[in-house]
Amino acid sequence: MKQEYDALVIGGGASGMAAAITLKRMRPSWDVAVLEKNDIFLRKVQASGNGKCNISNLACDGLPEVREFLKSVGICLRNDGEGRLYPYSEDAKDVARLLIRTATSQGVELLPEAEVERISVISSDRDPRGGFRVLIKGDDEYIACENLVIATGGKSHAEFGTTGDGYTFARRMGHSVTKLVPALTGVEVRENILNLKGVRAKAKVYLLRDGETIFSEKGEVQFRDDSLSGIVIMNMSGRIETLQNESPEDSFKHYDIRLDLAPDFTSQEVRDMILDRLYMPGFDEEYSLKTLVKAELARFLIRKSNVFFARWLGEKASKEEIADFLADELKDLKFKVKGLKGWDEAQVTKGGVPVSEVDPVTMESRLIKGLYLVGEVLDYDGPCGGYNLNNAWLTGIKAGRGIAQSR
Repeated sequence: MKQEYDALVIGGGASGMAAAITLKRMRPSWDVAVLEKNDIFLRKVQASGNGKCNISNLACDGLPEVREFLKSVGICLRNDGEGRLYPYSEDAKDVARLLIRTATSQGVELLPEAEVERISVISSDRDPRGGFRVLIKGDDEYIACENLVIATGGKSHAEFGTTGDGYTFARRMGHSVTKLVPALTGVEVRENILNLKGVRAKAKVYLLRDGETIFSEKGEVQFRDDSLSGIVIMNMSGRIETLQNESPEDSFKHYDIRLDLAPDFTSQEVRDMILDRLYMPGFDEEYSLKTLVKAELARFLIRKSNVFFARWLGEKASKEEIADFLADELKDLKFKVKGLKGWDEAQVTKGGVPVSEVDPVTMESRLIKGLYLVGEVLDYDGPCGGYNLNNAWLTGIKAGRGIAQSR
């Protein structure tokens, strides 16, 4: 390890590698290094998309730049038909291998197990070039650099090394950091849904706060033993916030989730279908729901109906009343929000350094010359489907280009 570099990148993830590769290509004579606290580079990328790596999306901003960069490192893309882009092999490890091979072949120093402990800004009085001094944990001497990229990721999935270090570094250097909360995560509910564990159902999902709909989207809902998950639920989770002057527990009480399990039919059409079947010879409540919902969901709804009629009517319900109840539940299945799954399950971090504090073209800090902030360190959290990884590539590319053009 040298004692002085033209540029150091802290973090060997998507944004950091994109920054280093872009910079080194434009300034091949410069000394550029990537400091990674883990012994493995791009560890989170290798686990993304269940190992398939949802690398971007056709609807993402800056996609032409990102596609050109990915192509330049040898990554061939596949469109899944819904706009999500994957490596053609659908192997996230291939993505990591190509980025690492490109970086090393161009002369970028990749330094694993190099956890940054402290950063100090070099004053112009001490050195007219300015720059930074970086101390690696376990070392006695600082490393100097003229340009510094903070690409440490967020706080989700700490096992990949993303423990929020970048927010601490940015705050110590004068940047503000907005509240950090888990995003794109599962939502815990108060109802007992243990019997639905493992069930998946297509639905239109609504999130209500104090009775007002604030989110709606169609997608697949995954039922777990205590929570709801799936892409549509994760997209929704970012709208569940701690309200001002209230604790998280009290804030969650304001939110309800409603599922329309038959979004292609009106309530009347569903009611008529169920009633017609109830009058068919040999058909009971469970058979009246066949092909509308999976068997586990049907039994869940029927148990609710049995409890309802026993408690409120005290007598056997008519076929018409049963059809009304089941149709209402299918079109408006309600759950009360209990909480959000934590950092271990969240895909990204909501919050970070406000984007207003960096130049949107170069990603350079508006407060400190030569400091660049990229990826999840910034206050950006997009929906599922490749948006967050695209933001990592794009901001890294911009930072690398911005540094190269700075002198």
